[in-house]
Amino acid sequence: MGAALGTISSLRPLVVWLGLAALAACAPPPPPATRSQRSPPRDQLRERAFTIWLGGGRIGSAVEREAWTADGVTLRRSETMRFLRGDVPVEIATTIEIAANARLEPTRVRWVEHAQVTRSAEARLDPSGWTVTGDGAHWVPPDGVPAELVPLVVRRDGAFTGRVFLPARGFLAGAGKIEPVAPGRLVARLELEGGTLAEATLDVDGDGEVVRVVDGDGVIALRATAAQVAEPFVPVDLIAATSVPITGGSTGGAAARRDRLLLDGDVVLPAVPGQATQASAGGLEVALSSRLPGALPAQTAGRDRTREIHALVEAVQLRIAPDLRTGPAAARAATSATAGDCTTFALAYAGLAAERSIPTRVITGYRVDGERLVRHRWATSWTGVTWIAVDAAFGAAPAGGDLLGLAVHDADDAGLVAGESALAQIRAASWR
Repeated sequence: MGAALGTISSLRPLVVWLGLAALAACAPPPPPATRSQRSPPRDQLRERAFTIWLGGGRIGSAVEREAWTADGVTLRRSETMRFLRGDVPVEIATTIEIAANARLEPTRVRWVEHAQVTRSAEARLDPSGWTVTGDGAHWVPPDGVPAELVPLVVRRDGAFTGRVFLPARGFLAGAGKIEPVAPGRLVARLELEGGTLAEATLDVDGDGEVVRVVDGDGVIALRATAAQVAEPFVPVDLIAATSVPITGGSTGGAAARRDRLLLDGDVVLPAVPGQATQASAGGLEVALSSRLPGALPAQTAGRDRTREIHALVEAVQLRIAPDLRTGPAAARAATSATAGDCTTFALAYAGLAAERSIPTRVITGYRVDGERLVRHRWATSWTGVTWIAVDAAFGAAPAGGDLLGLAVHDADDAGLVAGESALAQIRAASWR
């Protein structure tokens, strides 16, 4: 299993952040009285394409087709992502189709994802609100607007504020705002449940069409021609592209212990088991050890359930095969998953622990993998006496010594997005 599981939890966070960017042009339309009349002509097609990049390497493409009639518009976005996770090739194709009336008020949204398995969901709006059916569906606010539709509203109105939802992320909803900050440039912000904030910068041309999107995780979408989209490219290894090098290593002496990191960045670490922090002149110093208890709020004291926790970890390891071609299962499906990455292992364990009323949270952060930090996800559980780190992907409880937790959250889509947003905190790391 080794380093293969120590990766970005799936491609989906990248797609989501791109969505949050291209979508961050998202939220419900302003009241009719404030709208301009710059809607595109009816009975026409608009098509646009984007190449998608991370760390200087291409990871995919997206094509949008906007078909207008007198009744409104149908927007179809097809996105293909191709990359490596270590030496494992992965390809994911996603389609989102949105129907809206002539005022850009949505009425139907359908999402389909083809990877190792096919998943789909659909939302329909009626006088009582949105009804969502399918994989990983969330409740959607009645005034919610699908993310992919918002750039059309921004093209017409120049700005946007309101509720938005993410079809590709279980229809997760939040509050969106897009506003101009300079000629041809807008900043998009999306605040999700629990205060998680995602930001992106959008560059637009003279017609208000998006030509470049840069999100907070370094994903860039560039307007492209059909020929550019069709060009072959060498897949990027996401593990390498999203890892943080650890400098200052040594092959001998006290530094060989490698149990203390110095972090540079806007870093605020939670008090999770397995780590302890202190400020220093060079940044935030972090000690790593499975013996460190952390300082999460204590739960009700009771009998020691450590042996139960070990049994759950063993059950997850027996059932789930490590497979980096498989994205993480949705939280509701993880307890029955048979293959997946570190997120699948963490969610599967958390689901089983919840069934047995063992207080458990999920942690998003990094794992020390040689001379780099790679993205990873695990859990923390209350034994009845103390909190311990539980890394089901590696069969460790208590885990620690190689884990750096950046966010502790619930085992649902909102929690996972919150965790992913914390990954951008660290700019550099070195051995102390």
